[in-house]
Amino acid sequence: MATIPVRLRLEQLFCYHGADESDSEPYLWTVVVTLDGRTITHRPDAPSLDGAPGIWSSPGSHGSLGGPVGIGENRTVPAAVGHHDTTLEPIVITAAGHRVEVPGRLVLVAILLEDDMTSDAGAEAAHAKVVDLLRTELTEAVADLDLDGVGAKILRGLAEGRTAQDVATEYLQQRMKRVVDRLNRYAQDVAIATIVRELSFPAAVVEASDPDDFQGIVVRSWSQDELAASDTHRRLAVDELIYDHGAGHREASAYNYALHGHVWQPIEEYWVPVADTLPPGRWQVTGIQRTGRKPFISTLGGVLPDGSPWAMSKSRVMDLLRAGTHTFFVRGETGAEADVVTTENEDNPYFPYLATVADADPTNNLSTLPPCTVAIRHTRPAP
Repeated sequence: MATIPVRLRLEQLFCYHGADESDSEPYLWTVVVTLDGRTITHRPDAPSLDGAPGIWSSPGSHGSLGGPVGIGENRTVPAAVGHHDTTLEPIVITAAGHRVEVPGRLVLVAILLEDDMTSDAGAEAAHAKVVDLLRTELTEAVADLDLDGVGAKILRGLAEGRTAQDVATEYLQQRMKRVVDRLNRYAQDVAIATIVRELSFPAAVVEASDPDDFQGIVVRSWSQDELAASDTHRRLAVDELIYDHGAGHREASAYNYALHGHVWQPIEEYWVPVADTLPPGRWQVTGIQRTGRKPFISTLGGVLPDGSPWAMSKSRVMDLLRAGTHTFFVRGETGAEADVVTTENEDNPYFPYLATVADADPTNNLSTLPPCTVAIRHTRPAP
């Protein structure tokens, strides 16, 4: 499993209504956590992991979103607050003599607060305290991941016909999900709101009357497998509502926001057609493609001596057969070879088709072949 680049972009904060009757002053703390093989390792057959999560936190508190926001307004999340590029690589687990790669995980923690009377210094102290709290909680959670017995699970899985990779991945991914769930439950607690209030200084008397308010938290998580399937044109959305869940309904909440963004692998894909020419000779057909409302064989394909695929249109194959420079065949399960020939179409003499010569092995019929490769996917970094 390859290391992949990951791009996170928190883009917009929409204010249905803020915490104040007029303009509100929300500000955002963003924490990005990576649980992956760059910082987390495993000693063969050890009952736990070594290392700690990677943690990045956005800078700043008051004014981080650019100032007051009115009801019904969209506020662009500044790059310093909501943009983060990183990489993920698998965590290598070695147990019961098997080395497996478990996909890493990306976690987003976004905390929204309302600027009231807490000083800038107090807000920054609370910011640092919350990040330390998250770092401590996550580091302890990773250290508590119990891998004792994973080797026995792998051996049982092998006996059941599963692969060591599948067993270990499922086992550790379940436990990594518990880390995220634990973080989510803990962060939704009063802990963050308490930190904001307790660190309202230096003007403690003034601030105590109206300290900054904790509005809500977003916790999202994506596995490396999910992100590896994304690209610049297939992004994974972040669409989260932030409101007082204790109000019973978000319309009854004293504040109501929506946070929007995306996370994806910053690459773009492109496709290169496979070889459509063949030197003279005898060639095995290993796949076909069909087209049309009543699907007919339109393309034949196979493998070149160097292992790369080839694909050729039906009409081109017919031309080569007529020229006598090439022959084509299909090999069945018994090893029997059936030649591909041009067959006249009784219903439409102007539309001949390709078929295999009839024999006793039905597995070498042209029509039984799987789809052939017509183009190969490539990727390149996206801007």
